[in-house]
Amino acid sequence: MKKIFQYLMMLTVILMATSCYYDEMPPEAEIVIPEVVSYSKDIQPLWDQDCVSCHKTGATAPDLITANSYLALTKNNKYVIPGNAAASSLHKSLVGDGAAIMPTAGKWSDSKIALVDKWINNGALNN
Repeated sequence: MKKIFQYLMMLTVILMATSCYYDEMPPEAEIVIPEVVSYSKDIQPLWDQDCVSCHKTGATAPDLITANSYLALTKNNKYVIPGNAAASSLHKSLVGDGAAIMPTAGKWSDSKIALVDKWINNGALNN
C-alpha cells in the first residue's frame, strides 16, 4: 500500500509539473499612422479603450467620453496646444514628462503616442 501511495504521489507531482505554464502577453500591435489623423476614427477610440473608465463625466478631468472629449481637451489650450504636441500637457502625461504616466495601467506604445502627437501637431482638428 505504501508503494502505491508513493507511486501516486510521484505521478501527481509529475503531472502537476508538466501542466504548469503561463501565457505570455503578445506584443501590442503597432498602429499604422494615417496621412491625415481623424479625431473621431483614430483618437477617440484610444480614449474609449484605455481612458474613459477614469476620465468620464463627474470623475477625473478631462472628460473623455465621446460627446465631451474634444472640447475638454482643446478648450483654452488646457491639455492640447494645437500644432505643438511637445508643449501639450496631454503629450507630457502620455510620456511621463513631468507628469504621471497615463493611462495608469501602463505606458502606451510609441505608435499610439505618435498617433496622438501627429493629431496635435497637425492642428488638433475635430474631424
